[in-house]
Amino acid sequence: MAEDDENATFQSTLEIHGAAHQVKLTPTHIFWENIYNRQPAKCQQEEPLFRHFAHCVPVKEILCVNPTYGKSYTDDLNQDQRNHGSPVYIEMRPLKPQSFTLNYVKRSSRFKWKVKTITFTSKEAYLCQQWVFRIRNAIDKLGLPRPESLLVFVNPFGGKRRGPKIYSEKVAPLFEMAGIRTDVIITQRQNHARDILQTYDLSRVDGVICVGGDGMFAELLNGLIDRKNRELGLPQCKDQVPASPELRIGVIPAGSTDAVVYTTIGINDPVTSALHIIVGDSTGLDVAGVYSAEQLMRYNVTMLSYGYYGDMLKDSEKNRWMGPKRYHVSGVKKFLGNKSYEGEVSILLSPNSDTSPRDKTPCVSGCNECRLSQMREEDMVPTRNMSAVSSDGPGSDGWHRIRGRFKVLSSFTMSCRNALTPYGMAPGAHLGDGTTDLMIISDCSRAKFLKHLLRCQDKNADHFDFDFVQVYRVKEFRFRSLHDQCEDVEDGNRAAGLTRINHSQGNAFNPNISLWNCDGEILETTNLHIKVHCQLIKIFARGIEENEISVQCPSCCTSCETDS
Repeated sequence: MAEDDENATFQSTLEIHGAAHQVKLTPTHIFWENIYNRQPAKCQQEEPLFRHFAHCVPVKEILCVNPTYGKSYTDDLNQDQRNHGSPVYIEMRPLKPQSFTLNYVKRSSRFKWKVKTITFTSKEAYLCQQWVFRIRNAIDKLGLPRPESLLVFVNPFGGKRRGPKIYSEKVAPLFEMAGIRTDVIITQRQNHARDILQTYDLSRVDGVICVGGDGMFAELLNGLIDRKNRELGLPQCKDQVPASPELRIGVIPAGSTDAVVYTTIGINDPVTSALHIIVGDSTGLDVAGVYSAEQLMRYNVTMLSYGYYGDMLKDSEKNRWMGPKRYHVSGVKKFLGNKSYEGEVSILLSPNSDTSPRDKTPCVSGCNECRLSQMREEDMVPTRNMSAVSSDGPGSDGWHRIRGRFKVLSSFTMSCRNALTPYGMAPGAHLGDGTTDLMIISDCSRAKFLKHLLRCQDKNADHFDFDFVQVYRVKEFRFRSLHDQCEDVEDGNRAAGLTRINHSQGNAFNPNISLWNCDGEILETTNLHIKVHCQLIKIFARGIEENEISVQCPSCCTSCETDS
C-alpha cells in the first residue's frame, strides 16, 4: 500500500477474480488495471497521470460502495434441514470485510446507462475498510446533491399501463441499492398527484418522482409551483414572476411519447433515468405560463398547440382504450379533414438574436446559451442586441402581429424529441434559455402539409423550410381567435374586475374554433397569453451528452464486470 503519489489520494494492490490489480483513487476518479497486462505510457512525464489504465470511473458516477463479509451459515442452510432437525455445520461470518463491491454507471450505448458491479478483494481486512471509507469520503467531498429520500408517484394508466411493473422490477431495486428511502403512491385519477402535493410534508423528501409520461410530469410541475407560490402568498397572474420550487422532479418513462426524458436524457430507458436520479444530476428547465384574462390557467413545459394537434388530441380522447395508437388514428382523421382557423398572433421576439429556431446545433449537456440566459435573468450579463426586438416590428411596443388562417400554431419550450421525431419538432430549442420556439403553419393543401409532417421524422431534413411555415424564437406571444363569441364578453368582464368566463360554454359547437393541446391535456379556452419563465424548475437530468464516447473493455483485461 502506498499514498505518496502526488495526485492519488489512495492506492494499493487488490485482487479482482483472483488477479492482482493496481488500484488508484484521486479526488475525481478511480482507476484500476491488471498488473501483469499493464502497458505503461511511452513517456510518463508527457502523458497525463493514469492515462494508460484500462478502467477509469468518475467518482461522481459511483453509485455506492459496500463492504462484503462473505456468507453466514444461514445463506447455505437448506430449509428442509432446519425443519427436520438435521445436523447443522456452522461457518462463522468474518467480523471484518475481506472484500468490497463497487457499483457504478457504465455507458452501454448512446445515451443508455446501466449498472456495473465489480468486487475488489484483499487478504487485509483493514485495507478493504480503508477503501470503502476513502471512496465514500471522495463522493461526499464532491458535494453532489444526491437524494436520500424521494416521493414517488406511479401512474398505472399511462402509456401501455406498465408503470407499476417498470417501477417494481427496474427502478425500486436501484433506489434500494443506493440507500434511497421512498414513499410510493399509486395514483387513482387525474390530478391525484397534484392534489397530494398541496398538503404533503415536502420537507421529508429531496425530490419528487413520477413513473409515467409527459402528462404526469406536467401534473407534478404544476403542483409544486402552485404549492410554492401559495405558501409565499404570490398571485399567479401574468404580471407576477412565479417563485421557483426547491425540489427537483425526476421522470421514469412509462408514457406514450416520453418527450421530457428523450429531450433531457436522450433515451426513454427507465434504468438510465433512475441512475440520473441516484447520482443527483440537475438541470434547469424553462416553463411557459399559460394565461387567460390575466389569470394563470396552467404551466406548460413541452408543446402547446392550437389547430391540428389540438383537434387530434380531442378526437383521441374517445379512443383511449387503443393506447398510443389512438394518436395515429385521430391524426389521419384530422389530416383528411384539412381544417384551418382564423386568428391573430402577437409575438415578442427573444432579445438575443445570436440564436435561431433553425440553428443546427442542439441544446446539450453544459449548454453555454442556457448558462448565459440564466445569468442574464439574474442581471449578471447585459442583454445583447436589444434593438433587434423592435427594429422591424410594426408596433412601437416591440410586438409583431400576424393575422390569417392557420392550420397549426405550436410553441415548443423544449425540442420535444421522441421516437417518431428523433431531433424533435423544434430541434434548435434550448432547455433553459428563457424562450419558446413558435411555429405557425398557414392554411395549405393536404399534400403540402403531408410533406411537412414527413420531414419532421427525417433527421437530415428541415421541416421549417416551406413558404407556408414560419418559426420564431419568442419570450411571449398572444393568440386571439377572430371567431371567438366569448371575446367581447370576457373583455367587458375583465374591465369590470369580474371572474373570467368559461370559453368552452360559448365555443363548444363553433366549427371555426379549435382547442389547445397543452402537454397532452385539452384547454378549451381559445384566447391565450403565453409567457416563458427562465429555468423555473429543476429536474434530475444533465442534458443530452451528445459527444459521449463509449469506452470498450480491452480484450486483455481479466476484470470484466457483471451486470447488477
